[in-house]
Amino acid sequence: YAYHYIPKLQKYLRYGIHDLLGKGIVYTNAYHAHGIPETTPGHHAISTATLPKDHGAILNQWFDRHYKKVAYDHDPSPDAAVLNQAPGQVPQGKSGKKTRVDGLSDQFILSSNSKQTNKVFALSLKSYPAISTANRLGKAIWFDDVTGNFTSSKAYFSELPAWVSEYNKRSKLSKLTHTTWNLVYPTTHAAYNFPNTRNYDYCALSFSMITRRHIPIDHSAVSPYDLFIKTPQASEELLGLTKYCIDQNLNKASDRLLIWISLSNLDLLTHFYGPDSLETTDLIYHLDKQIYDFIGSIQRRVGEKNCLFVLTADHGICPIPEIAAKQGLGLAKRIMAKPLTEKLNSLIEKKHGVAGVLKAFEPTFFMFNRELMASLPEQTKTTIINDLKQQLIQTEGIKAVWTAEELMHNSFQPEQLEYFYKTQLFKTRSGDLFCMPEPYCQITHYPTGTSHLSPYEYDTHVPLVLYQKSYLQKRVIDQKVWIPQLPVTLAQILHIKRPAASIYQPLPGVND
Repeated sequence: YAYHYIPKLQKYLRYGIHDLLGKGIVYTNAYHAHGIPETTPGHHAISTATLPKDHGAILNQWFDRHYKKVAYDHDPSPDAAVLNQAPGQVPQGKSGKKTRVDGLSDQFILSSNSKQTNKVFALSLKSYPAISTANRLGKAIWFDDVTGNFTSSKAYFSELPAWVSEYNKRSKLSKLTHTTWNLVYPTTHAAYNFPNTRNYDYCALSFSMITRRHIPIDHSAVSPYDLFIKTPQASEELLGLTKYCIDQNLNKASDRLLIWISLSNLDLLTHFYGPDSLETTDLIYHLDKQIYDFIGSIQRRVGEKNCLFVLTADHGICPIPEIAAKQGLGLAKRIMAKPLTEKLNSLIEKKHGVAGVLKAFEPTFFMFNRELMASLPEQTKTTIINDLKQQLIQTEGIKAVWTAEELMHNSFQPEQLEYFYKTQLFKTRSGDLFCMPEPYCQITHYPTGTSHLSPYEYDTHVPLVLYQKSYLQKRVIDQKVWIPQLPVTLAQILHIKRPAASIYQPLPGVND
């Protein structure tokens, strides 16, 4: 979750998050260092200690040479087929083969020896966070919102492990007809007394899941569990699976487990309701309690001094632009991608007689029709690009525009916000024309809700806490740090090799 939740909600956090903030090493200024902080590049920063220019997972999805969207974790190979899909479901394949570097999970597995077995499990409510953190050698497991079961793919298991199948049977989620959302505090409690907590005017879902309380599981829908994975019960089940995973895989005293848990329901929820809603606020209170119960369970299982906990996030979240504007942030604006693309293409066609020069948009870059552009005289191509840039920079809500080549050769300083776009470039996957929005502005395909698509404070500033009883505890560090420093630090603590492509140094304060 975003760091800005901490000062806002901290006085009402009384359990797990509260304890971590009070007992651990707390970094108050931890940031992601890329300009479009989506889930996939964020999880790669956490697990590989590198940036998109190195690991290649520039976004959750990008375009192939035929201008078709390619999901990061999509893999059509039979060796990556998703396990236990529903009858009639379109066959899917998922793996992490698009990641171009090794990660902490890989190095942890490789450091096993005859006396000690190291195992890695990455568990999530979405596939791509699990796959991003499992790296090549860890085991990724995620929730299937079609079947209502946890699953994986042949890239990780020849068949679903018995303990996962057993947990699926125990949870009975596949038989669920509805779930109930109860507030942690009484509805009139000060814990919910914030501006816009009950403003649903600009949400992607126009109703309150909490007021509705009984949230249906629609087994006739394409994704029956689409609402369920946004609820507190979803994270409760994920943490339940994680505890079962540890029980079933910690077989000897010399075994070591590295467990990644992506509590994706908060991310999924905020896209629809924004960061200020009753749902978002209450889910954080639920997570606070769930994390407390989870930490206590693991400490009892292995001993307080034998487990290290890390709390962080893959990105933050932007306020819903329309709500931000009504609060007085006059720059805030939603820019719809499709009409903007159509307007730009129309302008170029009228002025130069060249139709369809922009082929696609994925926040926040445009793709040229590359074959068309390659066929044009160099001077015509240059003029068209300049006209597009001029039109975009004149668009209210857009601060800067660059071609990929300009970004690549620009000499931004490392902590400039503009530099973060340069770190997101990767050959064959990046777009052609990049836009940097003004603060609180979004270029988006969606007319409601919000996202995390900028290098600004609310999108890149995240919590970072490390806690291990008697070793890593009770310190606040205000120095600015970068999230890719985390896996380097963990490698140091675990006495294993750091991810090979990382240039980052360990976090301050760990060995002081």
